[in-house]
Amino acid sequence: MNFRSINGILKDPKKKSLTILVIYIIFFIIVFALISTSPSPVILDSNKQDETDTKLSIDSYEYIYKITRQDDIIEIKGTLNKNEEIFTYNGLNYYRKDNVISIYEDGILKEITNLDFDIDKYKYNNIENLIQNSTFEEKVVYKDNSEKSTYNINIYDYFNLLNEEDKCDSISCEEILINIIVESKENIEKVSIDLTNYYNYNYTVEINYSNINNINEIDINNIS
Repeated sequence: MNFRSINGILKDPKKKSLTILVIYIIFFIIVFALISTSPSPVILDSNKQDETDTKLSIDSYEYIYKITRQDDIIEIKGTLNKNEEIFTYNGLNYYRKDNVISIYEDGILKEITNLDFDIDKYKYNNIENLIQNSTFEEKVVYKDNSEKSTYNINIYDYFNLLNEEDKCDSISCEEILINIIVESKENIEKVSIDLTNYYNYNYTVEINYSNINNINEIDINNIS
């Protein structure tokens, strides 16, 4: 088809309309073909994205637990690294590995069958779970991106989460609320729990975590 033939077609209104229609049809066929052969867009699964954004699990840190009951103060200091732990309680040094607890006496480690304090109660993961199940009240954010948050929780739920359900056997706990203050930055660093409303006298728990996920190994010679 030469230029004169094309020019003649364009001068004929019917032929011109038909030609334009054919051109549009060919154009849309080409566009559709390009779209169908192009790579499909990647749709992020929100659940998978959440998994990616999840913080690394906390399996090592140093800690100080300070329990104040009226004028009586109990302090436990320790270091946890995965399944191994050293801690000081009531002036005595302990070592635990794979849930076997030993006390350091007379220069040697002696295995013991029980301890009168639940050393797992205030573990990082337990406290994190406690906070997640508490009701948020307020938060202050500081210039260094650290935060101080206040929560409250029913005392029954508190004891239930820390495996102390029997504490509500002799008293009605349903209407008793306690306050929890959390200081954090990238991780939880300090927690203050006020149990005064339950005990009806000054009873507080202060927890400090440091060197979070920064413990390389535990040398038990350090507990002597």
